[in-house]
Amino acid sequence: MTGSLHRNALWLALALSTMPLAAAWADDALTRAVDGMTFDQFAQKTLRDYDVPGAVVVVASADGPVFVKGYGVRRNGAPDPVDVDTRFQIASMSKFVAATAVATLVDRGVVSWDQPVIGFSAATALAVPYATENATLRDYFAHRTGLPAYGGDLLPVLGYSPDELASSARFLPFDHSFREKWAYSNYGIFLGQHAAAQAAGLTPPDLLATAIFRPLGMVRSGPTRATLFEDDNHAAAHNLDDSIMPNEDVDAFSGAGAIVSTGADIARWMQMLLADGSFEGRSVLSKQAVTDIYAASMVQGTGGPLHDPNDSAGLGCESYHFLQYRVIEKNGALNGVRTIVTLIPERRIGIAVFSNKQLTVYGEAVRAAFLERELGPSGQDLQTEIRKQQPLWNAVLDVPRPPADAQPLARDLGAFVGRYESTLYGEMTIARSGDLLSVAIGPAAYPGRLSHWSGDTFLLTFENPDLFPGLMTFAFAPGGPTASAIDGSQVPKSATSDFGHFARVQ
Repeated sequence: MTGSLHRNALWLALALSTMPLAAAWADDALTRAVDGMTFDQFAQKTLRDYDVPGAVVVVASADGPVFVKGYGVRRNGAPDPVDVDTRFQIASMSKFVAATAVATLVDRGVVSWDQPVIGFSAATALAVPYATENATLRDYFAHRTGLPAYGGDLLPVLGYSPDELASSARFLPFDHSFREKWAYSNYGIFLGQHAAAQAAGLTPPDLLATAIFRPLGMVRSGPTRATLFEDDNHAAAHNLDDSIMPNEDVDAFSGAGAIVSTGADIARWMQMLLADGSFEGRSVLSKQAVTDIYAASMVQGTGGPLHDPNDSAGLGCESYHFLQYRVIEKNGALNGVRTIVTLIPERRIGIAVFSNKQLTVYGEAVRAAFLERELGPSGQDLQTEIRKQQPLWNAVLDVPRPPADAQPLARDLGAFVGRYESTLYGEMTIARSGDLLSVAIGPAAYPGRLSHWSGDTFLLTFENPDLFPGLMTFAFAPGGPTASAIDGSQVPKSATSDFGHFARVQ
């Protein structure tokens, strides 16, 4: 305990300075003025520009932390500052950390990136038998299994156990062929991590703790949301209007998005990766393991600040080129938080940014400034380009509106009330309250609501804006007074979900 307190006090002292902490950043990039601002001044000004309550910025090298500093406040309207020990949910950055945890099992020979998962996890089955028989951990961590993008994202909040979630994957239909294309899948990352952890006799959270957090001395990090609330030094989640949002609970999907960490702790993990798996004289990962994680396993499309046409999926991360350098990156978003980590292996340096604002591009702006200071001017106005992206991020939260030619509701709402069941999601109960229809799904009776769309179709929405809505079309037998089934497969735009089929429970 004494050692931890001393370490935390040291980190706090370091956070109050912008002086380099390890090997000097190239050409004193921290203190060199660009457009009249040092890097520290840019980070502070950009925080105000994007109206972000608080953030932590970390630059780390293979030798240790270079720059770690908190900006702003943990909670809007309160004076407590963000510092290097402030806990944040790191959202989908968790996938990159989870890949490093699984890589320790690969190093030990417990699992392999390229062995079919069914060989060591018989319960991990997909809807397509060929995919079940051939899908590897590389397929799951590079989003190339055939699982639909964001398919099953409602599952973590419904009250199912990890084993139940793993066994339910066989009921999620593919919308493209195995290894045909890249499609971002939180469910897929969970399935890969769960199978690997089981092969080692561990739960997914225990794998993260024993393989990464403890060996790296990440004493304020944890694999579940509960870690966030172990003391008062944690970031609140802020909506676009700066109101406080609930911190999202995605614990059931573990390494797909549930990790909590701090600037000080994540610097240690970055240092390990930038040192090819070594940390303070000990090998946490083999150099080959780090190479495997970074390796391009599937072309994603265009990505990165310079729009590299060959942006590629690694294992829990992606890679693109900035000027002549290959960059490894992973970003994340949950309710009221955005995160990003960017590594330049050839230069053995990287940056991470955590910010407590819904869908803000603050992290991308600071990351772009870092890349240009470290690697050279891009020849483009990256900050203007990134600022133009903010409205597009905000639009992700727009709720679809009924079509202009929407048909009126021709039945009494009571015709839609009842109990329905899906092989993937379980039971859904629809109840009427005046002129409204509410839903309760799964063992946790997770709440949602149905608003009329057109004819016998309703839009299913949830209070959590991170859960995409979907269209639910009710089917009626000829002359039947009540609905017999629901088709939830219509997707009117990209930010909506396919909820599949529900049959009425007789």
